[in-house]
Amino acid sequence: MSWVEDSVVFRGAIRRSGNSLVITIPSELSQRLLLREGQEFIIYGIGRKRPEFEGGLQVYLGYFIIHEKVFVARMKIEVSDGSFEKFSSIIKEFQEAYSLTDIRYKQSSSSIVETELYFGALTDRGVIRPKTREEVEEIASSMEFKLRLEGFKVLEKEILEKIIEKRNIDPATISKAPYKVTEIVRWRWEI
Repeated sequence: MSWVEDSVVFRGAIRRSGNSLVITIPSELSQRLLLREGQEFIIYGIGRKRPEFEGGLQVYLGYFIIHEKVFVARMKIEVSDGSFEKFSSIIKEFQEAYSLTDIRYKQSSSSIVETELYFGALTDRGVIRPKTREEVEEIASSMEFKLRLEGFKVLEKEILEKIIEKRNIDPATISKAPYKVTEIVRWRWEI
């Protein structure tokens, strides 16, 4: 996949600091990429000839890694033969209705499905308001009720916290978030 240029562009001048030459990163760009003082990076000299020679510097920051603390509703559900399609469509309805950020299934026996429903704040489309434990418990009870109405047997239900790692989120998603997520999200650049 090719690189995509950022929308923040600036003009600057190279300055001297002791025996080194330095450039300044404007605050808009450092905020957009969530840069911190002391952060490591790699600089590559780049050039191309077509027909004139052009040169540049690429500052490589590495991989943007996020650890998010999320609530997970884990349910063990008895699903009879031939009703997995119905079960799957109900879970997809839950995803839309309750803004679930992930769903994971594991079939532990021929009729029992272990389901994990993730209530995070970070999505591919942006940041949503983080839910409290009480909200997640209430939603999980509503889900259990709906599943029972549809003829499924909920054998176990628990709410737990997990820390999940994400590597596909743009830093601008966090820096421009409409909600405060610093209590549930930690990030770093890794070379």
